[in-house]
Amino acid sequence: MLTAKVCVRYEDDWTAQLQRYDVFAEFLASTFRNRRYIGLVALEADDLDAALEVIEGHDDVSEVQVIERFDADSAGRTASTIFVRGQLSQFTPLQTLMYEGFLPLGSTKLENGRECFDLLLEGREELADATDLLRDFGAVSVKRVTREFRREVTPSAAEWQEVLGTIPERRREILRLAVKRGYFKVPREITLAELAEEMGITKTTASNHLRKVQQSIIEFLAPYVALAAEGDSDL
Repeated sequence: MLTAKVCVRYEDDWTAQLQRYDVFAEFLASTFRNRRYIGLVALEADDLDAALEVIEGHDDVSEVQVIERFDADSAGRTASTIFVRGQLSQFTPLQTLMYEGFLPLGSTKLENGRECFDLLLEGREELADATDLLRDFGAVSVKRVTREFRREVTPSAAEWQEVLGTIPERRREILRLAVKRGYFKVPREITLAELAEEMGITKTTASNHLRKVQQSIIEFLAPYVALAAEGDSDL
């Protein structure tokens, strides 16, 4: 068995048109029936509004709802979760792979205008068959081939949401500011006192907020770090 990351540029779809906005997206959930499609997509872009206009303007798309939207990060990229409804004019690359008996692992990713899939395959011959199928949609590239299957040890979206929901908004604010101002860089670009002054709080309060938010995140991640290390030792 082997796993491979295979990407295809779906020329007739809105996914390919998003390349100009340096979009990264993950299809969190999707379903279809009688060529009607609905999907939930996590999307980030340099120009989110322009990217949404591209999706809304595509012939196969009938509805786009922005469910949540996040402030731009330090690089000026904005993230959102969107609901998409449409009418399929043909089978998508993912549908074609599944119809032909290929097994995708995890969600479909959109990178640089290409739809990317992790596939579990019997061998190189089956990989060649998958790429031949995808060439009907556009240019195909194989990004990675691994000889042995290995499950990724990562928190689920629900687990992330649960831990993030326990962090009060004030602590999120100071964490965002600390990252933006370079507090965690080596050497630090801002002191704790300067961070506290910018937040309008005392140095002690700023320290307590940062320690508690770091504790929440580190305690959550530590078991996964340990599991990943155990997986490395078995290779």
